[in-house]
Amino acid sequence: MFFFFIYAALGVELFGKLECSEDFPCLGLHRHTNFENFGVALLTLYKVCTGDNWSGILKDTMRECRVGDSDCPSYLFWASPIFFITFVVMVQFVLVNLVVAAIMQALEDSTEVIRKRGEEAAERVYRFGLGVACGVRFMQIGATGGCVWFR
Repeated sequence: MFFFFIYAALGVELFGKLECSEDFPCLGLHRHTNFENFGVALLTLYKVCTGDNWSGILKDTMRECRVGDSDCPSYLFWASPIFFITFVVMVQFVLVNLVVAAIMQALEDSTEVIRKRGEEAAERVYRFGLGVACGVRFMQIGATGGCVWFR
């Protein structure tokens, strides 16, 4: 989550003034996906981390400035790929770690269940062995571990 806050603030600073027009058509940026304010930037980054058209958003932010356009930041062409690639790599690394952690937890839980079932089976074998040793079919193990006869 910390990465999202940092990258959302950075995205607002870098891409907050980008607008779509007929001269600059947008493939990924639109009314619900942009960097105009912090909240929408967080949602846009969430969309990027899911892989939903993040390359279109990257292409929209990699604008080349026209000659004489003083409002156009010239750094977008090289800053945009660095921004999105580092974000996607870091987020995917975190998501892979979460998946691995979930798998490890499931394996740990299943080994605990198997261990408990194994202990129960060993107890049944122990009781069956005592029953054979006592010479009875139906018996119960007493508190002292000896044979108690049924009546």
